[in-house]
Amino acid sequence: MVIGIRSMRAGGVLVACVFAAATILLPTHIYAVGSSLDLPGKSAEETIQIAKHALERLDANCIEQDITLGAQWRCKTPFYSPLNLDIFVSTIPDKSIIRADSRTRQSYAFVDLVANETGQPPYEQSYAEKSVLLSLGATLVSPALGYWYANSNTMIKAKSVFLPLLGFLAGDLALFWVSSKMYFTNGFDPFGNSMATMLISMGAYRAIMMLPFSLQVVAHNRFAGLKITYRF
Repeated sequence: MVIGIRSMRAGGVLVACVFAAATILLPTHIYAVGSSLDLPGKSAEETIQIAKHALERLDANCIEQDITLGAQWRCKTPFYSPLNLDIFVSTIPDKSIIRADSRTRQSYAFVDLVANETGQPPYEQSYAEKSVLLSLGATLVSPALGYWYANSNTMIKAKSVFLPLLGFLAGDLALFWVSSKMYFTNGFDPFGNSMATMLISMGAYRAIMMLPFSLQVVAHNRFAGLKITYRF
């Protein structure tokens, strides 16, 4: 019986980790987006300085890359940064081009920042900063709620919000079913191993999701704190 209980606990935590990894890693490849901006009359050196200044305004640590994929300059934020940007500067006759790629619409927000910096017509959308504590609390209630808070009313929301939201809801329901199976089988025992299994597995799922959602809110606040306008 003890081995069975331990297996149930381990299984619940394992399922939580699987759902967490899937919901974090899959959107990176499926929903990757990019945006670019033409800067007529600018040399590559001038455009690189514009990109660096925009990164400084975001307080972003960006590491220059040797592999530029045909561009004159490439800079990428490290994996631990709340900002997820891969920036390129290239030139064609009479103009330079800044391109940014990212997991979410951070690439659009960065290009919008450059557009604001270079005096181009303002966009229509502006945003207030969000609360990291509220993000943590929402995720503690349900990862689906935390995901919705991180991706609502923001310039850097994921390209698709509805389907991942359903995925987080499904993950929560699946974890509840797996971890509570023994609880409902053995009857009501609020201090027993079955309740502990449920709390550990569902708590692990929430704890894992707190970090990426909080980082997204931090990234939103970096852009919102600039007090500029955005297209989305």
